[in-house]
Amino acid sequence: MRVALDSRFLLPHPEGFSRFTREVGRRLVQYHPEITFDFLTDHKLDPKFHFGPNQHTHLLFPPNRHWTLYEVWWRFAVPWYVRKYRPSVFFLTYGQTPIDLSRKVPMVAFIHDVGFARHPEFITRGWYSYYMRAVGKAIHTAKLLIANSLSVKQDLLELFGAEESRIRIAYSGCDVDFFHPLSEAEIQAIREQYAEGHPYVLYVGSLHRRKNPLRALQAYERLRSEYFTEPLRFIVVGRFLFGKMREVEDWYHRMRFRAEVSFLSYLSDPQLHKLYGAAAVVFYPSLYEGFGSPVAEGLAVGVPVVTSRVSSLPEVGGEAAFYANPYDVEDIARALYQALTLSPQERHHRAQLGRRHVMQFSWDRCVQEIWNALQEAAGE
Repeated sequence: MRVALDSRFLLPHPEGFSRFTREVGRRLVQYHPEITFDFLTDHKLDPKFHFGPNQHTHLLFPPNRHWTLYEVWWRFAVPWYVRKYRPSVFFLTYGQTPIDLSRKVPMVAFIHDVGFARHPEFITRGWYSYYMRAVGKAIHTAKLLIANSLSVKQDLLELFGAEESRIRIAYSGCDVDFFHPLSEAEIQAIREQYAEGHPYVLYVGSLHRRKNPLRALQAYERLRSEYFTEPLRFIVVGRFLFGKMREVEDWYHRMRFRAEVSFLSYLSDPQLHKLYGAAAVVFYPSLYEGFGSPVAEGLAVGVPVVTSRVSSLPEVGGEAAFYANPYDVEDIARALYQALTLSPQERHHRAQLGRRHVMQFSWDRCVQEIWNALQEAAGE
């Protein structure tokens, strides 16, 4: 059996698709040494991403970081690979293919989210058009679909008319051994390093309109102006996507509590774990998510999490998280205040509840569901 998988986003920075590809790809290769895995990429992979002797990397041109080049890669390079190597099944790691490969190879598509279809206002016209073609083609031609949550499954049924019989569920993983609670000494050391020794609210995620960064800043301002007077800081970890958002920058420069806000870009996984573990609250007010890893990771380290009452986020947060209407700045500020003012006993209870809840989001379980689907699609 020969399995092809799209590994273009297997990049050094451990975020989003990169982390997913690393965790899934490594386990597939190492758990199934009898299978040949072809990693299709558009760039030279770092040697640390070679997971075993049964992994073969195929560098297909052109390098692509824009939808126009995605199209070229799929329409010319991928069909050439399929004709030459004849894989048993193709794993669409990111749920995209703008061409129909189904007559040449059965496909399994992992659908992380369909935010572009649910909220087209948050994306440029060119990217929207590409995603509608590429993800739409994957949804309608793949033998099996794997949804990242029950919420994504419902989106597939409602927005794309996908057949329910073709949909499987596999939540993304959260490594609860890696994302574990910190000691009091560790917490204080991290706060000294990043927040002048003060408690802080932590936001982790790209600065994209769908992630709601403007209301996040506005809610923090409301919290500090009306509710919470103790020393506090707000740390934002992420990078701007689809260009800088003028409204976020303008609001930031007008903030009364601007000096309390700091922006960080790339952090290693160990650094990110420390920042999570020392936070007073992990804050993720997104408007739409297929899964929402920062919610799971915040709960895993035993920190109160404030997130949105929309899409998949209640699935990931369970009974442990605090929820708010992400369109209502006052409601978000209220939820932040509630999380910040927990008694030690309540905080301990939430931490225990959250750790138990995220135990279900195992990378091993995710990969097992993917492997089952690959075997089923390949007729093994």
